[in-house]
This record gives sequence, C-alpha cells and structure tokens, in this order.
Amino acid sequence: MIVRFKGKNAEIYHLGIKVKDCIYDISDQYPTVASFVGSHPDGWESDSISLDGLPVFNEDEVKLGPPVDDGASVYLVGANYKKHAEEAGLDVPQTPVIFMKPTTALIGPGESICLSKVSQQMDYEGELAVVIGRSAHRVGKEIAKKHVAGLTIVNDVTARDLQWVNLGKHRIVDWLSSKCLDRSTPVGPGIISVDSVSDPHMLKLTTHLNDDIMQNSTTSLMVFSIWDLIEFLSDRLTLRSGDIISTGTPVGVGGFRKIFLKSGDSLRIEVEKVGVLQNSVIND
Repeated sequence: MIVRFKGKNAEIYHLGIKVKDCIYDISDQYPTVASFVGSHPDGWESDSISLDGLPVFNEDEVKLGPPVDDGASVYLVGANYKKHAEEAGLDVPQTPVIFMKPTTALIGPGESICLSKVSQQMDYEGELAVVIGRSAHRVGKEIAKKHVAGLTIVNDVTARDLQWVNLGKHRIVDWLSSKCLDRSTPVGPGIISVDSVSDPHMLKLTTHLNDDIMQNSTTSLMVFSIWDLIEFLSDRLTLRSGDIISTGTPVGVGGFRKIFLKSGDSLRIEVEKVGVLQNSVIND
C-alpha cells in the first residue's frame, strides 16, 4: 500500500510503502503520488520494488495523510447508485453528475472530521475511489482500465442543510457549501495497486457509525461504471496522474433518516480488498 506520511511534528509529507506495521520512505525516488503511479500505471502488485536500504519507520512513529498530492484534482460523482438516488428523492441520472473538492477539504486516516460551524447536518458517504495512472484525454470506456493505477477509499462528508438553494420554483445544488468544508473529507488509508483486485466493480462496501452498520452494499450497483466515468470526464478535460475519482455512495446515508454526525462519533468505512478508513468526529 502506498501512503503519504510525515513525522508527528513535521510539516512535509513523504511518500512511502506500507508493509504490515512498517513504512518505507520512497520519497527520494518518488516525491509525489503522481510520480509513483505515473511510473506504475498498470499497478505495482507484480513489480519487484526493492526496499533494501530505505529509511523505515514504525507506523506508530508517523502521521498518515490523505494519499493525494496538493496539486491533484479530486472528482466525485453524485447519485451513482440507484437506491441512493431514490433515498434522496432524486431521479437516477442519465449522465454522470460530477463535482470537485479542494485538497483543503481532505484529511487522512485517523484524523478527526471537523464539524463546521456553518452546518448542523453533516453526513457520511462511504465510497470507492480510483487513482489515475496514465493521463487520460478523450479515452473510450473500452480502454479506460489502462488509466487506473490504484484504488482508495473516500468519505464524502456532506452538509445536508447547505446542499440545496431555493430559487423561486426551482432549486440548485450548492456543491461548494455542502461538499468542500475544511477538513471534512477523509481519504485513505492509502492506495492499493489496481492489479491486486480482479474487478473493482465487485467489492463489498460497508460503513459503520459507532457500532451500527449504516451502509452495506457492493460496487456492482454503480449506475455508471468506473470506465464510464473515465470516458465521460476525459471527453471534457484531461485526467492527470495522481488525480482521484470517487465513484459515489450507495444507499444508507444518515441524513435522509435524520441521523447526523456529532462530536465523539466514530466512522469506519471498509471496502473489500482495499482497506479500512477510520476517523473520529470533533467540533470545529
């Protein structure tokens, strides 16, 4: 697993390979996520990456950050599971609904989700995300797989009370206010190689809020596949090495059951074969 890490009192993140409880520093050769996945665009599970002579740290000695470069683009997908669209009172979209998050919204595994003072209704959304290896521009879905290097997990925390703006008889989504709040969106725990998973569309996804299972689904239920999303996005812009596409959340979010995050809560999102992303919740 590829991780971004730093000393607990340090300012600069390094890139590392996590093996059990040890993290090997590879930042001299690969200073960024983009440099690593760009050099291993088909994944690295079958590659022989020598760890000999590398600085090594125990996981307890470091802090893990979101495995996303500061300059990367982070794309997310709305209503990409039929039953989630239905629980939100929405029609299933005919084309992908895409929005973005700034990297200032992102936190790493083990960090605390900050409940913003501007919202009283913040909600979890467990999601599978893919990491672009080869840059993609006007890529058809039949070859889109060649542009994914890795997989990770995103918790697309959303301020439900800021999500919609009424404009007379109509309403629009306020993506910025509802999706981009500082230190609200966990990503991690790291990036696993895409070639370690036979099919990313056949993975179990569960979200626990404290001791309760809130989401229990599978990525096979996406409306638009990962390959559809890459084709759609790359027809409109260039996807670069290290960019993230989070593929949407399944049914079971809290907000439509009037269950919102509160200080002291614990969230645990598990995607089969990808890992576990766990975070606590605190007031800002």
